[in-house]
Amino acid sequence: MQFKPKSVGFTIILGVLAAMLPLSIDMGLPAFPAIGTSLNASPATVGLTLSLFMVGYAISQLAFGPLSDRYGRKPILIIGCGLFTFASAACAIAPSINALVAWRFFQGAGAGAGMTLMLAMVRDLFEGATARAQLSYISLVINTAPIIAPTIGVGILAISSWRGIYGLLAVGGLILILTIALGLDESIKSRDLNAIKPHRLIGNYLRVLNNRVFIGYALVDALSFGCLFAYVAASSLVMINVLGISTTTYGLIFASTGIGIVAGSFISGLLNNRGVPSPRLLGFGLAISATSAITLVLVSMTGAAQLLTLLPLLIINTFCYGLIAPNAIHHALESVEDIAGSAAASIGFLEMLAGSLASFLVSVFFDGHTVNVMSEVMALFAIASLAIYSKMQFHK
Repeated sequence: MQFKPKSVGFTIILGVLAAMLPLSIDMGLPAFPAIGTSLNASPATVGLTLSLFMVGYAISQLAFGPLSDRYGRKPILIIGCGLFTFASAACAIAPSINALVAWRFFQGAGAGAGMTLMLAMVRDLFEGATARAQLSYISLVINTAPIIAPTIGVGILAISSWRGIYGLLAVGGLILILTIALGLDESIKSRDLNAIKPHRLIGNYLRVLNNRVFIGYALVDALSFGCLFAYVAASSLVMINVLGISTTTYGLIFASTGIGIVAGSFISGLLNNRGVPSPRLLGFGLAISATSAITLVLVSMTGAAQLLTLLPLLIINTFCYGLIAPNAIHHALESVEDIAGSAAASIGFLEMLAGSLASFLVSVFFDGHTVNVMSEVMALFAIASLAIYSKMQFHK
């Protein structure tokens, strides 16, 4: 069965490809204590399974993008999913924590193909408001994953061990390979035969990085992702350790903020299809995101931080990310016409860089008894994103 580019099935497949990141992370989070017990590893060492996954995910995108410009999206996508599937199976049978950490790196590397080539395929096949709407609906699928993934992980742990989680990811990867092989056509119009030659590879990335429009919109997206990831990284520390809520309630809160992103993505797609100008959506989303993050700081500093004061602001902030990301990403890709793979890889890499920085700042400065650091890091990234966009508009 072939999935046509404008079909719902096509959108879902691209969304699932990009969702390999949140699925691989969030399904495994509930299993961290069990992994530590099973493999006789400290919490810090188990945490390396997440860190190395993120490193592999970030670096591999820089390779998959140019490779897809040279050989086409479909074969490189199959290779990436194949690496993800094999590494997931290896994780499921890992005999030691060191082996698990190593295979998580390769699992992350394989997952990197999903996001990069999804963006490149959208750039190949869609233009203008249609492309922005497509990215919005794909984002809707992506951001459904963090809502359901922890529940899936907990469900598997109830009937199996932590190894079952990685086994399920391997099965999912295999299904993806078959779906891509049988259901997707090649999207690239013309291959760049020199894309992976050193001089062209370096030249293409320099072209991307020297394109002010691309860098501006890519940074708007990356910094907004950093704002979101500051919340993701700090949420369990703040909600469970500081506010003292139960893990069940935390799961519901995390799901509600995930629904905020989904709602923002849906509204973005709907309004793009109805002809609402993208700059209006971007400007609104960035302004409200910064405002909600600054309000979080004020709530935190005045000692009024509790679940009822924080949750509405967090939902508003995540809703704004659903508005911002599809529009910023599309404008970045639109500014670079013939090297979509390298451009998409750069977007993904910058997102991971911003997310890692936000996570680092939260972990280093978290004081253990207030929500200040989460709010402050979110505000830092949100304000920076708005400032860059405002500067771009001023210099038009």
